[in-house]
Amino acid sequence: MVTLNAARAANTTFTTTYRPVALIVGGTSGVGQGIVEAFARATKGNAHIMICGRSETNAKQIISTLPQTANSTYEFIECDVSLMKNVAAVTSAIKARVATLNYLVLTPGMISLKGFTPTDEGIDNKLALHFYSRWKFVDELMPLLQVAKNAGQEARVMTIRVNSAKATPLQDDNLGLKKKYSNAASAAHAITYNNLMVEEYASRYPGLSFIHAHPGFVDSSINRNLHWSVKAISRVFALAATSIQDCGEYMLYTLLSPDYRRGAFYFDSHGELIPPAAVVTSEAARKTLLDHFVKETSTR
Repeated sequence: MVTLNAARAANTTFTTTYRPVALIVGGTSGVGQGIVEAFARATKGNAHIMICGRSETNAKQIISTLPQTANSTYEFIECDVSLMKNVAAVTSAIKARVATLNYLVLTPGMISLKGFTPTDEGIDNKLALHFYSRWKFVDELMPLLQVAKNAGQEARVMTIRVNSAKATPLQDDNLGLKKKYSNAASAAHAITYNNLMVEEYASRYPGLSFIHAHPGFVDSSINRNLHWSVKAISRVFALAATSIQDCGEYMLYTLLSPDYRRGAFYFDSHGELIPPAAVVTSEAARKTLLDHFVKETSTR
């Protein structure tokens, strides 16, 4: 296990010969906020950080606490990422004014006891946040990541979800869980889908790094806004929960580590590599999911 002090110390040694550009989706609260703050500290403010989310108020408050230098660029990008058309519009705007992207971090999520709840585009709301919109960002912003890679710069993608080792076999006759749905299945399949895409994209783009990291139980607003029926249990777990600041340091440690520049990687909540789930070895499963993803997220 990597200690928190070791993770912090490693982050403080981060240096580049260029000003890194990062987009943190879901960066206005929770784990995403922790990563924004840790990244700004690690770069000592010499970075362009884009915070994508729904709350401009939260974003402004976060930005006000970040280190300021002549090279600091911090901005808020508003987006309801549960809709693919919104992701397409936002990424199009980003590509029109940003030349390169070094770090793409994907953290949007929610906890809900509701069953299948379709968005206006027919995708389950939880899966839209935990899977579809995330890889829509990756697809749309891949040209900027490729520019960074071709310039000899870092080009990394990180998706934050629960323990990647707890994947379940792909149900190729129930993709998107539209035929049979449960909250447990939604959680497990979001892990499976992210695992498969990490492996598939690492094979398609061998010069880039794709990371699936488990944040552990974090004391964030997503847990404080739980339904009353599970709040009591949540309070018990909160006693041992990691703060968003400490979680941010651990997640940043895996994102910046020089050991993971290229390939597919899976991490636990303390920065330790864990083996990929067996499901990712199936090229057929990866192709099936990718074909489904492309069709489901198309906005044309």
